[in-house]
Amino acid sequence: MNVLLDTCALLALARGELPDGAAAALRKAAEASVSAVCPWEVAIKVARGKLRLMEPPVLWFLGLAERYGLQEIPLDARIACAAAALPPIHRDPFDRVLVVLAQAYA
Repeated sequence: MNVLLDTCALLALARGELPDGAAAALRKAAEASVSAVCPWEVAIKVARGKLRLMEPPVLWFLGLAERYGLQEIPLDARIACAAAALPPIHRDPFDRVLVVLAQAYA
């Protein structure tokens, strides 16, 4: 089984607050991935003053990815256009990208 973390899960993992079920799934995962949009979303939250980190977002993310063996999935034109073409179930563009990635990397 592969696991794709969203921004909320990534933040919970960083704080050591990932729910037990999610933590177990992460431990058992053949591969754990995170979209490049997640650190982007974190950086936006930091820039707007909604989130505080002890280091710049890019260093925070790279350290977390290394510590937990997370594979970064880049955002490319194929993924971006597929996310835009989804039915309007999710309004958040970051969530739309994650839906496409979950379908592509499942």
